[in-house]
Amino acid sequence: MSNNKIISWIIKVGLLIIPVLPLVVITSLYFPFITGRNFIFRIIVEILFVLWVWLMMKDISYRPRSSVILYSAIAWIAVLFLATVFSVSPYKSFWSSFERMEGFWGYWHYFMYFLMLISVFKKEKDWHTFFGVSLVTSLVIGLYSVMQMLGFLDIHQGDDRIDATMGNATYLAIYIVFHIFLLAWLFFRSEGKNIFLRLGLFVLILFESFIVYKTATRGAILGLITGLFVGSIINVIYSKGLTRKLALGGLGAIIFLVIGFITVKDTSFVRSSDVLTRFASISFSETTTQSRFIIWDMAYQAWKEKPILGWGPENFVYVFSKYYKSELWRQEPWFDRAHNVFLDWLISTGVVGLLAYLSMFATAVITVWKLFKSRKITVKLATVILGMLVAYFVHNMFVFDNFTSYMIFFAVLAYLHYLYTRSESISDNRSLGTEDVPEVARFAITIITGIAVAFSLYWFNVKPILASQSIIDSLQLLTYSRDGSRTRDLDMGVKAIERGLEYNTFGTQEIREQLALYSEKINADPATSAEDKKKITEFALEQMKIQTENFPYDVRALAFISTLYSTAGDYANSILTAKKGLEVSLNRQQFYFLLAEAYFKAGEENLALDTLKTVYEIVPEYPDAINNYAIMSIFAGKPEIAEALLKKHFGTEVVGDPKYVNAYAAIGDFKKVTIIWEKLVENTPSNPQYRLGLASAYVKTFQDKKAIEQLEKAIEISPSFKNQGEIYIQQIKAGKLKR
Repeated sequence: MSNNKIISWIIKVGLLIIPVLPLVVITSLYFPFITGRNFIFRIIVEILFVLWVWLMMKDISYRPRSSVILYSAIAWIAVLFLATVFSVSPYKSFWSSFERMEGFWGYWHYFMYFLMLISVFKKEKDWHTFFGVSLVTSLVIGLYSVMQMLGFLDIHQGDDRIDATMGNATYLAIYIVFHIFLLAWLFFRSEGKNIFLRLGLFVLILFESFIVYKTATRGAILGLITGLFVGSIINVIYSKGLTRKLALGGLGAIIFLVIGFITVKDTSFVRSSDVLTRFASISFSETTTQSRFIIWDMAYQAWKEKPILGWGPENFVYVFSKYYKSELWRQEPWFDRAHNVFLDWLISTGVVGLLAYLSMFATAVITVWKLFKSRKITVKLATVILGMLVAYFVHNMFVFDNFTSYMIFFAVLAYLHYLYTRSESISDNRSLGTEDVPEVARFAITIITGIAVAFSLYWFNVKPILASQSIIDSLQLLTYSRDGSRTRDLDMGVKAIERGLEYNTFGTQEIREQLALYSEKINADPATSAEDKKKITEFALEQMKIQTENFPYDVRALAFISTLYSTAGDYANSILTAKKGLEVSLNRQQFYFLLAEAYFKAGEENLALDTLKTVYEIVPEYPDAINNYAIMSIFAGKPEIAEALLKKHFGTEVVGDPKYVNAYAAIGDFKKVTIIWEKLVENTPSNPQYRLGLASAYVKTFQDKKAIEQLEKAIEISPSFKNQGEIYIQQIKAGKLKR
């Protein structure tokens, strides 16, 4: 075997490892479902790239051959580079984060992966092996999903939507959708062969379809249905005989199912299924639907500000802050994606980038059409590929991409490129560059590439991996375990954070944010000393200040800093920081709440009240805005405002909510405190803490007999409280408790 064949074989083996990566979950890394497989992917691609550079310079047959798909991919990566250079935050656009692992650097690896696929997979059996490995992996993931359904394995999202090794039901859904079409491809290829093989493939298609159904991912399921619908139409038009009849039957079945579901969507049968209920709830008035339209409008408004090359990859969080609309209070506080891939590309790379991205779909469709018209592929293979692309396209209208979908998408593009370039009648079959590379130049370029990759392997992979591990290490050191087997070690936890920061990687922002979150939790822990609280707060504050200096557009950092200043007792700077946040994100309720809290702690109750009144007027239906305004009204000595608010929104002047206890106690209205605790006990009679609170309120209102009754019931509910409860009872009887 020649050296060229050996190197080619090594590259092929390395590429065949990549379809197995969806199985990888490394729990010692931050975002274990994202970082582990992405780092391994990048390491594999970088090492193989060095070998490929040598190979394609030495042997012209391993250079990429021209095709419209290749040109569209080149255009896409080129526009991405320009959008990154002119980004609002070039650093973030280039590197992304642990949570996403995308950015230009991530996309560049997908491009290198694509280049190597189209260069070394030269035979049909290469592609059969690649997709075969991917299919086997998908079946293992399907079995993992079944184990989750049966309760043998945990669902990582915490609800009933299976997520397998993806950690996210949406990611699992589109991954399996791709493989349903790959299974259909094998099914059609097996025509005329062993009937049991075809039956087995059909069963596997049904199995993986069931997995998609159980993810309850509406975008993926709609995509699958649409892909099958389009595939059926193609077969109706271009197929004959039994295939055409089956396609007509498929069309009828899809139409019948859709109309039938619309007819019965309000029945008890549908409502008894969580999956069907998610579909039945689709409407313009649904909270998720409304929030999507709001976010898409925000994205559109932001695009008009930077229409050509956009804001740069990974910068949607800045768009979300600047164009934030108060109606989004029902959703999570920070979005870094538009939940529409096409709007994400429009925002990230402008209209030029969106067109470049869409060109990959367009050239794929054009290639399939050319191959079909020239009879290089059958109508069935054309149906499978186009159906797959349509399903993926529809799915992307509602969510965002991830490693597993990119991995398969670029593999499908590479396969289409292969089908096109092997068909001499429709392609010129030219390699990109036909000149021989002198041996000296070949060695020099390979050595330079190798040195660059060695540098990258350590600085851009190993160091970020270690930084990611430091977050998990610090989490274990700075928090208690649920079962009490692990205690906190603040000094070691801080050292783990410092170690992660010293690596100075693209994950530094996330390390700082985790530090700020740890600080909040530690400051809320009564068992932690004041000295330790001060230490962790000052450290977190120092790091978040650096964050804002390095990333002035990072509004999220301002929220952390305002909180940390308030915790440290520096209310003036907490106020200033919250105001800075409002200058960028005027309608964001969080900054109003932070500002009001700082005013209140600084003794400016009226300013706090005015601030909370403002946010209430911005979004009067927001429960937190209502409650915060009402509570502050009580603290400010204006309980009539609170009672009117509560009457208006909740139908009662006093609500059973422990947040109101301190407010009424502060103004000495223990009658209201008593009513609150009575409502809480009535709603949750098995809670001993509520009964203890009610007993305390009865003592304050000179109702000792009732106080003793509540303490006795608390002891009955929680026997571990007996000794302490009996002491309280004795003190009440002796009149020693403070009224």
